[in-house]
Amino acid sequence: MTVCNAQSRRRLSILIPNHNYAAYIGQTIDSVLAQDYGPIELVIVDDGSTDGSVDVIEAALDRAGHLARTKLVALPRNRGKLGAINAVLDQLTGDYLITLDADDLLVPNYARRCIDVLEAERATDPAVGFVYSDCLLIDSQGELIDRGRSTPFDADLLDQFSYVPEPAVVVTQAFLDVAPFDESIRVATKHHKWKRMVARGWTGHYLPEPLFHYRMHGNNLSGIGSRVTAEVAQGRRGERILSGYWTTAEA
Repeated sequence: MTVCNAQSRRRLSILIPNHNYAAYIGQTIDSVLAQDYGPIELVIVDDGSTDGSVDVIEAALDRAGHLARTKLVALPRNRGKLGAINAVLDQLTGDYLITLDADDLLVPNYARRCIDVLEAERATDPAVGFVYSDCLLIDSQGELIDRGRSTPFDADLLDQFSYVPEPAVVVTQAFLDVAPFDESIRVATKHHKWKRMVARGWTGHYLPEPLFHYRMHGNNLSGIGSRVTAEVAQGRRGERILSGYWTTAEA
């Protein structure tokens, strides 16, 4: 792996909230370690897991010596995803931020590609606060289901659909401008964050490349994993995926 010159790049924070995803989070961390961008700080919040997640995380962090900084915060009780994020807001020192679900995977050039585009867009429009991409939909075993696509940024459409995925690269200050978040919200958490940012005047930019793997399984907090997998198995590939993605068969 070749990492771009860390001396000339802005620091990226990658935040992973985790609750009982011991089966996946080791792979998720490895996808962060494989990024060809630097410097990166990795902040992981274990949200009261009871499945041995902390042991898996600590073992994975033993492989993270090349990162600029790593931090594990283990919460004694479950606070929900937004509560876990709130718990470490003061730990984020990067110029940019990725909030990464503990069961998803970044492709090796994800951070570099998105940050290059974000910086280019902000050079002409400083209101651009985040960049998001398409994905590959995978099952619990990591097998490909289909390619998923999002849609170009539209503030009005965001009122209706949650089409901006969680691992979007965001300007950290834009994120902090709308924090802390309402911990009573336990579903559609990413939609809550993006809508608050857009209400503050920030816009997004869509990158139509499949740069991360979105894992579909029965335990997804969004509740769509098993349903979408079943729809694809039944050949219903043109249906709207409520996560904000359409399969390419609908393109």
